[in-house]
Amino acid sequence: MSQEAVPVEPHETLYLPMRRRSTSEYVTTPEGTRELHIFFGIKEITIDEPDLLSFGETLLQQDQFRAGSATAWSSGEPYPWERVRELLETLLAEDILSREAPKPLAGSDLHQKFLKTEALREAPTEPLWWNPDCSRVMERLTGRPLEPGFLETVLPVHRVAHPALDAEGRHVGEMNVFPEAMRMKLPTEWRVCPYPGSRYRDEVPMNVTALKSMTRHWKPVLRGVLAVREEFLSHHPLLPDGRWRLGDLHALSYVVLALPALLLMRANAPVPNGALDPVLSSMFRVTDGVRMMTSYLLLLLEDSLTYDAPMTAAELYRLTEQTNQFLSNRGVCAGPPHMVEEFFETLLDGKPVSGAPLPTAEWDAEIPAAMEYGLLGIQLYSLQSNLWSHMCRAYEVIHAALLGVEDEPGSVLGRLREHVERDWPMILRSGLNQPTARALAEARYGEMYERAQRGSKGFREDALHRFQDAFTPARDEVDEQARSRLRELLRSRAGAPSGSRGDVLDTVADTVAMHLAIERSTLRAMEGAQRQINALLQRPHPARKLSGADLSLNHRLRIGTVLMRPHLLDVLQEELGITFDNTEDATWCH
Repeated sequence: MSQEAVPVEPHETLYLPMRRRSTSEYVTTPEGTRELHIFFGIKEITIDEPDLLSFGETLLQQDQFRAGSATAWSSGEPYPWERVRELLETLLAEDILSREAPKPLAGSDLHQKFLKTEALREAPTEPLWWNPDCSRVMERLTGRPLEPGFLETVLPVHRVAHPALDAEGRHVGEMNVFPEAMRMKLPTEWRVCPYPGSRYRDEVPMNVTALKSMTRHWKPVLRGVLAVREEFLSHHPLLPDGRWRLGDLHALSYVVLALPALLLMRANAPVPNGALDPVLSSMFRVTDGVRMMTSYLLLLLEDSLTYDAPMTAAELYRLTEQTNQFLSNRGVCAGPPHMVEEFFETLLDGKPVSGAPLPTAEWDAEIPAAMEYGLLGIQLYSLQSNLWSHMCRAYEVIHAALLGVEDEPGSVLGRLREHVERDWPMILRSGLNQPTARALAEARYGEMYERAQRGSKGFREDALHRFQDAFTPARDEVDEQARSRLRELLRSRAGAPSGSRGDVLDTVADTVAMHLAIERSTLRAMEGAQRQINALLQRPHPARKLSGADLSLNHRLRIGTVLMRPHLLDVLQEELGITFDNTEDATWCH
């Protein structure tokens, strides 16, 4: 029988197993009402009745209590038992309270399932790395080679270093390596998280192996972060009150991640795979959490923060706790609260490293170049991400058109509809099926793109590349010919249907053609940024043009992961045999 089905009696002992996992804060509403918000992991309780505030405060002090004693938790007259009973039964129904004492937590079912999957996972037995084997590795992963000079257009700079091994033999990205097919099976020690807050005794444990490495190199990590921070602030001043702009904090974290990537990917004297300074890999891991958190806040589809929203170390910690960003399905954040707080204070406030001054590292001299690499990487990432948003819009139009017509299973329209329906849940999960969500994402990516340019060395305002220009089709003869050709191909594959069926096919053709036209403009902007990266890394730029087929490799790398995205052109290729070649200069449909 479920807990909520049995009335609570005053003599019962109740337990609050997640007390150490709770956080709380008082919030004043726009109407001036004071509310107590309590967070238990992913669950939130709001107490807005003034006389119940003391009930909530006292609850948070209990590991176990007799149910009847809760009537005395009032700041005035005792609460009536019937009112307390209703509150306690609600908390039992939400599994916040329990009638059973907490049991020692062994390996959770979720983690055991992960370990079983991990044991069966096909993984490389030898390290795979991009430099100098980009073409070979990409062909192994996707079936299509890619020149190193186009890598950052396909794989975001913040993920380039993921599969590299440091001098301790650990992946820079640890368990989060992307592409996952490059992640080897490495011995890892796991432990249930003992830290109070959202991670406490979570069913997914923490990676103790990574924590031990972080602890060994902690002070050099903080020193390195301070060095990158100093360089960044020379181009991106703080707000007048000394706080960070949220978007700048995201950019700073991106630059930290770009530093090991630059050392590994440069053409001249790259750091060999397996020789990276563990200080840099630890810097990467701890800072990547800040990148993810700031990206989450900027791109949250509801109540997102603006680029210029002020941020402090304390606020960043509070939001990370309350939005459960210390949690993941691969392992909760392993950093003890005092280390997380110290890192945030170092990164945001410039808190000096305690103890004797630490020597500089050889790689300090590469920080200015890493800053340029990171800012160019943000530009490419913003373009790639917003192009995906435009693809979601195309999916939305085609999905609506195909649902509006009846057709026989197995026919052209039927096959197209079935394929789009299979893809549609992934569009829904992204939230980008909604125009308002796409507009918000475009605004944020636009800010990131243009601010990254302004922070670059030698920037001139008259040379700014406008974000909207990268998504404005030329509407030239190439675009018109592609639209006409697609209409012709779809109608011929469907046996030249008339009436509403023909109109739907034309809608599909026109929508795909418009996406190809937008992609042409984006390819032009991407190739410009990629060319700058290649010059920075002293790496030759490919002789051929960047193509839409190159961009599709990002989708291929996501197959089978939680990051999986469908690709619109696959619908026409797989169902109708139509293939595409798209560059900034030409569009071919076959």
